[in-house]
Amino acid sequence: MSRQGNGGVWRAVFSRDRMTGQVAIGLVGLLVVTAVVYGVGVASAKYKLSDVGAWLGATSKGMLVHVNGPAAKVDGKAQLPARHRTANIKIIQDGNTVLLVDQTTGVVSRIDPSQLKVTQSQQFGGVRLQVLANAGKAYTVDPVKGVVQEIDPVKLAPVGNPATVAPPLEEAGVDVRGTLWVPSPQTGQVVPFSGGALHGPVRVGTGGDRLSLAIAAGEPVVVNATAGTATMVGPDGTGRLTANLPSTMRQATRTGAETLVPPRTEAKTVPLLVQSTGSLVLLDTGTAQFRSVKLRLPRHRYQAPQILGSRVYIPDESAGALRVYNTATGGMEGTIAVAGRNADLEVFVKDGMLWAHDPQRSGAVVLDGRGPARAFGKYEDQVAGGNNRRSLPQGQGGQQPSTTPNNPPQPPPPPNRTPPPPGAPPEPPTGLVVTPGAGTMRIGFQPALGGSPTGYVLKDVPAGLTAAPAALAPNAGEYAFTVSGGDCAQEYRFRVAVQYKDAQGRAGERVSGYTDPVRPCVAPGAPSGIQAQATAQGARLSWAAPAGAQGAAVSYKVGWTGPTSGTKNVTTTSATLGTIWINGQYTFTVSAANGAGSGDGTSTSATLTGPSRSYAIQHNGSSDAYARSAANGTSGTVYTYNDNGHTLTVLCQVKGAYYTHPTAGANFAGDLYNRVSTPSGPGYMIGYLANTPGSAGTGWRNFVGLPLWRCS
Repeated sequence: MSRQGNGGVWRAVFSRDRMTGQVAIGLVGLLVVTAVVYGVGVASAKYKLSDVGAWLGATSKGMLVHVNGPAAKVDGKAQLPARHRTANIKIIQDGNTVLLVDQTTGVVSRIDPSQLKVTQSQQFGGVRLQVLANAGKAYTVDPVKGVVQEIDPVKLAPVGNPATVAPPLEEAGVDVRGTLWVPSPQTGQVVPFSGGALHGPVRVGTGGDRLSLAIAAGEPVVVNATAGTATMVGPDGTGRLTANLPSTMRQATRTGAETLVPPRTEAKTVPLLVQSTGSLVLLDTGTAQFRSVKLRLPRHRYQAPQILGSRVYIPDESAGALRVYNTATGGMEGTIAVAGRNADLEVFVKDGMLWAHDPQRSGAVVLDGRGPARAFGKYEDQVAGGNNRRSLPQGQGGQQPSTTPNNPPQPPPPPNRTPPPPGAPPEPPTGLVVTPGAGTMRIGFQPALGGSPTGYVLKDVPAGLTAAPAALAPNAGEYAFTVSGGDCAQEYRFRVAVQYKDAQGRAGERVSGYTDPVRPCVAPGAPSGIQAQATAQGARLSWAAPAGAQGAAVSYKVGWTGPTSGTKNVTTTSATLGTIWINGQYTFTVSAANGAGSGDGTSTSATLTGPSRSYAIQHNGSSDAYARSAANGTSGTVYTYNDNGHTLTVLCQVKGAYYTHPTAGANFAGDLYNRVSTPSGPGYMIGYLANTPGSAGTGWRNFVGLPLWRCS
């Protein structure tokens, strides 16, 4: 999948080929850059960069610049040596860690922000190296060979041992705890790496699936475009939640189209763009729920969308601008000009601010989501604290941005270019948004503009489903329909029609395009109230159905660990686990799933002791039957029985010392003992003396199993 730089990884020269190689081959000499420092109001020999800012590439000038975010002005520059000025550069920034990656030579350098110069460099074999940093950790990744290695972010020396993940690899990411997550499409897994070791992989698909990783609010999320799913990985390294995304993603992937996924978001919401269809999916990674909007986008070249506050910014490289979608109003806003047409845009969110620029051009913008975008030039000499700010040349991204309808995105022409009849709106409703609910589907839209509309109706409602309201007035306060009913295992698509009357009073309508596919259900939440008890049929579990389970058939996955482990799938809110018949402490986890995805699991721990059973004494003859203090034939006697037919209460069975009857021979030899209840307390009796199931002949040598439990 196509990816772009995130809040910690920025590209300076655009390249879609992310297959890289690396072999660490030693420390190279110190690389010193010329630093030009600009003050922010007062002159000082000791310079401090702004706390809220970002490093940007200015490679056409052979520079790196640091920009003060609130002021939207350059407050520091670092001039690179001539031999690096034409290199493919990435800047990795995590707090005070600022690394410069030359993807042509494989040199990784550390920039000292206090000195504005490179103070340490390390060379790695190969080109287009993946270097990642977060939470004080830094890593290198070789996607071709599959080698991952932690490095010291200051010394740039290897830390711990390298490891190999089945290549080729997609772009990796680092979570809030500093763990590296590596997608391996060949195995359909995402693999965590920390402390010089690989840990348990998380299955997110099958071999050959197209995987993309996003770090959302510090946690890994894997989008599988082939399967049309998104898996949210929990802190325990398991697939915590899974969302089944609209089938348009799978269909687009089969035709070779890309789903654009941002590598990092500061919020829990991850915006996904299926650019071939204009489908924008807003995934809530905290609940596995989403809504989808069908945008009318020109057939341009796009990069992964970014989200800041209530707005989604879609980088349009063909136009050199950002297209803005407002999630609060459900409509498109004006474009924000960045760097002129046919730009190689780099857009990322860092510290609550969105940055957009072309590393080879001067123009750039920064915004905080509250006010208008602010344009600045990376080559400007007037800096923070100065006066007479110079305007930027047109075509270099210097034009002032606009987020008003005065500069709207230009949609493609409608298929029917015949002028609409008098009274008909020029265009049908647009911006159709579908939001799944528990037994419902909400369809919102932007009303048609112009003409003389008389109202709106929802089209393509299947028989047996109901839409409310039946119609909307042309001046409705909220433009949305809610459909009730339907099957969670099925997707539905709808259209919205604007109705009007022409000059002769004849009724007509103009119909929108279809929505994205939507289901009448949401991924269920976590079950609650798990109860566990031991029975003669095994462990019996029961629980309460989760929130969000209404209107959909729900299945449950029951997992357990303890003296035994395993899983079982059921469709009811209880399960009897016949493979559990060993006394001890167990941890049970129950998670729910439906057609929309799977939810969080709920866990509980319980100490289970199987119920006792009554059996008659057998094979005793006229001798004594001993219940001993331990599972052997020599320990002290707890109680003695001297008859056949006396009823024994068997608590559980256990293996002990091998015992052979002194006169009966091999037919009465073995190591299975029954723990029995006697008038003097519990004791252990050799297995053939109780008429338990399977005890005939030599069968008493093996555990009976249910209804008898095995002692812990």
